[in-house]
Amino acid sequence: MNGISKAARGGQMIIGVVYLVAGAVKVWEPVLFYWEAIPYAQILGVTEWETASAVAKAALVLGPIEFFLGWALLLNWQPRLCLPVATVLMAAFTALTAKAWHMGASIDCGCFGALVERGPGEAAIEDGVMVVVLLFAWWGMRRSADAAPVVDRPNWWGAGGAPVWPLTSRMVLGSLVVGLAVGGVRFFPELERISQSDLKSGVRLSGLALKGVDVDLMQGEYLIELFSPTCVHCKNAVPKMNVIAQDPQLPRLIALTSFAQDAPQVIDFKKQLQPRFDIATISQTDFRRLTFGHGFPRLAYIADGVVQQVWESNYMPTQARLRKIMGS
Repeated sequence: MNGISKAARGGQMIIGVVYLVAGAVKVWEPVLFYWEAIPYAQILGVTEWETASAVAKAALVLGPIEFFLGWALLLNWQPRLCLPVATVLMAAFTALTAKAWHMGASIDCGCFGALVERGPGEAAIEDGVMVVVLLFAWWGMRRSADAAPVVDRPNWWGAGGAPVWPLTSRMVLGSLVVGLAVGGVRFFPELERISQSDLKSGVRLSGLALKGVDVDLMQGEYLIELFSPTCVHCKNAVPKMNVIAQDPQLPRLIALTSFAQDAPQVIDFKKQLQPRFDIATISQTDFRRLTFGHGFPRLAYIADGVVQQVWESNYMPTQARLRKIMGS
């Protein structure tokens, strides 16, 4: 193989790793991916909740498919088939994130789902670059195939369209089976989590990225409030939240909103109500999955990232009640 063919194969392997990791994240955290898929269904014009939910559930097969394509590209299994499929799929991702960018949507994007948070603009550019790499790899594969006959002898560079190892077919097809099995085992027992919201006792708050506050919710005890700076009930709850936040015997209180830190609504909220607690920004997707079916404000007590107890807006606990729960 010459330098161009090796570079094309190298690009194919890099995108293979991207697909592999992206698929593994979606397979392992299908509930998070479900909530990430909901806004995209709505961007495509699916406005009814039942239909959007069905589209998001159907999109869960992307995890096993990406996992399968990752191994196929990495091990050079059926490149004449898998390279075009991977290219078309990445082009579709690029078009979707570009549309979200054009619409000004504030949603989670990117290949790696909850692992790495990206805005639509960043994701569209990254996906576009990967489409170019895939097209180069596809062209390089066809160029290499025209220059040399197809051979069956395994080799790492995939010269002549050969796979990397003799058992490549079993490994790649097995990855699809494993992806479907693991995804199903991880998703179906958690169906209750998507029927209302993801903020309930016993649920681990994984995939939650906070902006504006430097804190790791996976370690230690916290009180978190889901709120909107434009919500009347949330504004009325500030005095009670201030009392809770200033109590040294209670865990640190952090309020979570989907509004940006520099949003005029947040600035006015702070100026008018003088909250004594930290305010962090989370994505609209995360805010929705934590409030869906309940509204806001909502208060939750978490320990090492696991939700211990949740209170709704009409049943907010008193300072004395919280002290009793915390054993203070």
